[in-house]
Amino acid sequence: MKTLRADILAIGSELLHGGRVDSNSLFIADMLADCGIQVTKKVALSDELRDIQMTLRSSSQKSDVVVITGGLGSTVDDRTREAVAATFGRPLAVRRKAMQILKRQVQSRGRLVTPLLARQALIPNGAMVLDNLVGTAPGFYVQEGQAHVFVVPGVPREAREMMERQVRPILKRKFQDTAFLWTHAFNTMGLPETDIQRLVSPLFQQSSAIALGLLASTKGVKVTLSCWRTKNPKAIKSIRSKVFPDGDFLIQQVRTALEPWLFSEGEEAMEMVVGQLLSSHHWTLALAESCTGGLIAHRLTDVPGSSTYLDRGVVTYSNKAKQELLGVSPALLRKYGAVSAEVAEAMAKGIRAKSHVDLGVSVTGIAGPGGGSTKKPVGLVYMAIDGPRGTQSHRCQFWGDRIEIKFRSSQSALNMIRRYVLQENG
Repeated sequence: MKTLRADILAIGSELLHGGRVDSNSLFIADMLADCGIQVTKKVALSDELRDIQMTLRSSSQKSDVVVITGGLGSTVDDRTREAVAATFGRPLAVRRKAMQILKRQVQSRGRLVTPLLARQALIPNGAMVLDNLVGTAPGFYVQEGQAHVFVVPGVPREAREMMERQVRPILKRKFQDTAFLWTHAFNTMGLPETDIQRLVSPLFQQSSAIALGLLASTKGVKVTLSCWRTKNPKAIKSIRSKVFPDGDFLIQQVRTALEPWLFSEGEEAMEMVVGQLLSSHHWTLALAESCTGGLIAHRLTDVPGSSTYLDRGVVTYSNKAKQELLGVSPALLRKYGAVSAEVAEAMAKGIRAKSHVDLGVSVTGIAGPGGGSTKKPVGLVYMAIDGPRGTQSHRCQFWGDRIEIKFRSSQSALNMIRRYVLQENG
C-alpha cells in the first residue's frame, strides 16, 4: 500500500531561539493522517529567505503535500510568500480576493489597511487564495509538479481554522482517501517507561505492521499502537495473518498486561476518569492542597459537571493555615514537619470533617527549587485520602522543575482517588 507523504515546514526564527514552541504541527499531522496522508518530516526554519527556499525546493520534490505555517504577516521578517514565489518562479501580485479578506478583517477591528498591512494581500501568481476567518493574513494553495503546497498563518487559532475549513476539503477532493492511520492509546500511571516496554514488547512480533510507541510525561506513560491501514475490505482481510495480529486481539493483550497501571484509553484525561467514578458512586470530595496550590481543584473543575462531586478546595500553604482551616495539631507539625505522612493524614481528615463529604484528600510536599534537605529532598510529596475505607497515605519522590513536580503531584493525587474508589467498588 502506497501512503501519501507530507512535510510540515514551520517558519519563524523564534521557534529556533526558544521563544515559542511549534504547536501547529501537532494538529496538522492529525488532520493529514485523517485524510490518509503520512507526515514524514517536520522542520522548523528561520526567517531567512534562502533557508526557506532550499527546504521548500527539497520537500516539493519528494513529498505529495507540503504545509507551511508562519511568515505571512506584514513585518520585515515575514518572508514566506516571497520564498514560495521565488522557489516556484511565480511573481507576487495583490489579489482582489486577498485584499477583500484583509479589508474585511482589518476594518472589523476599527482600523485601516495601511501600505504595510497591504503586503498581506500579495499572493504568488496562479495560487488559490485561502480565506482567513479569524485573522488578517490570507493563506494560499499552489500545485507545483506532484506537490500540493499549502501556506497558512502561524497563529495557532488561524492555522487550525484554515486547515479545517479550507485545506481539508481540497485534500479530500484532490486525493482518493484509501488509507487511514489506525491508532489506539493506553494511558498509564505509576510504572516507568522502561518497565512498560518490558511488559508489552514481547506481545509484538518483529515483522508486525503495528508499531509500538511509548511517551513518558508528567501525566504518566502513554502507550500507542499504530499502523497505516487500507480502506479496501479485501486488503484488510489479507493482513489479518500470523505476522499481523488482529487489532482487537492485540489491544486486549496490551490491556491485560497494563491493567494494574492503566487509568484510561484514548484521550480521556485522569480528571475525567476520576470525575466519572465519583459521579457513579455519588461520592463528594473536598481537597486540602499545599504544594500543588489548588492545581488538583483546577483540573477537576475543568470537567463539566464537576460541581456534583467536588464540594470545595482549600490551599493551606502555611502551617498556620493547616491549623486554622483543617485543625492540624501544632504538636503534630512540630514533631513530624509539614511534609510528612502524619500531617498529610491529619489534613485529609480535617478537610473531610469540616466539609462533611465522602472523601477528604490532601497533598503536602516540597516543590522546589529550594526548601529541600538531606532527609526531605526537593520533590518529596506526601498525599492522603480519608473516606469510607479509612485513611491511606502515600509517599512520593518526584523529579523535575517546580511546575513539573506540582503537576506530577496532582496527577498522583488524582490517581490515588481513582484507586481508592475502585478498591471500594471491589
